[in-house]
Amino acid sequence: MKTNWRVFFLVLFGLGLGPSFATTFLQFDSTYLGDGWFQYKMHINKDPFFLEADVTQLSVNFTNQIDQSTTSSTWSNSGPDSTYSYSSWESSQGSSTRPYDAVFLMRSSETSYRLGTNVFDSAIVAFSLLLADYTPSFDGGVYSQNIVGFARMPCLIPCRPEDADGSPASFSYALKLLPDVNITSLIQSNGVVQGVDFLWDYESTFLLQASTDFNSWTNIAYIWSYPPETLWTTNRSLDDFGQFFQISLVASGHATNLPSLNSNVLLAKPAVAKTAIATTSTASRVSGCQVSGGKIAVKITTQANQNYTVSALDSHKTVRASQSLTATGDSASVCFDTKNLPSPVYFQVASTP
Repeated sequence: MKTNWRVFFLVLFGLGLGPSFATTFLQFDSTYLGDGWFQYKMHINKDPFFLEADVTQLSVNFTNQIDQSTTSSTWSNSGPDSTYSYSSWESSQGSSTRPYDAVFLMRSSETSYRLGTNVFDSAIVAFSLLLADYTPSFDGGVYSQNIVGFARMPCLIPCRPEDADGSPASFSYALKLLPDVNITSLIQSNGVVQGVDFLWDYESTFLLQASTDFNSWTNIAYIWSYPPETLWTTNRSLDDFGQFFQISLVASGHATNLPSLNSNVLLAKPAVAKTAIATTSTASRVSGCQVSGGKIAVKITTQANQNYTVSALDSHKTVRASQSLTATGDSASVCFDTKNLPSPVYFQVASTP
């Protein structure tokens, strides 16, 4: 049973149904500056589900590129792909201390723009992640602790004047690598709040809190989730604790050895270095992925004459595509068509007979 306590999801709502929020991994801002210049800014947050998170590549569908620059010395531009007009930025730096920003400037001969949202019509970011061992939707041994993947992000892109869609000159997108917890309602009896109803795909432990001012929060109760929907009620009026409520994920599974509600429940877990992860000489792993020509090339470490299966999984651990190969050396690559994959997607490798 895991006993790591930290705030991961914050869901705020008043007396009634309200929005829900998952942890934002990356904020991607695209801005048209004029005269064909576009600015793309990545803000990589310290998402606590990942002990380390390396963003290795950014590709943008950028037609008629004529110039580029960046304020980030560790990133280099490889220019547009001749078939798909993708312009790619690749990082030469490994893990960086989060949070951090990377800003890219690109110029097109086109001075009109629109919002790109489709598979080959937006931005793609590739990443390498070192999972925290309490990451709930990856719990259960489906993934190795180190995983590699990519995600698509809507953004502003240059276009012909007749293709401009009237979008504002700035657009922001929050990339979340884990699914949202979906709060469906507050449970009321005779106008008194006595519980919550929410959707969550995994057996997990949540903490319900309340506040009168959004500044100080009172711990009310631990809640075990039962997928796909959890309805939790109490005989006591929750209005006594405040009119604003939040529910926070604190552990995978139904945890029992929990701190007192009167104590500091949300304790941080110390980081684990990569060198602490046990590996063997026969272990295979996904070492990276790269977008090129509308495909995603996935590289793995291998042993000669060994059979492997590389799988692409969505954030619910469902295999969406797989490829098999027999290795001839210490590394190999397979290509997946990005248009047939969800976003985000994660790659894993397993040796086979």
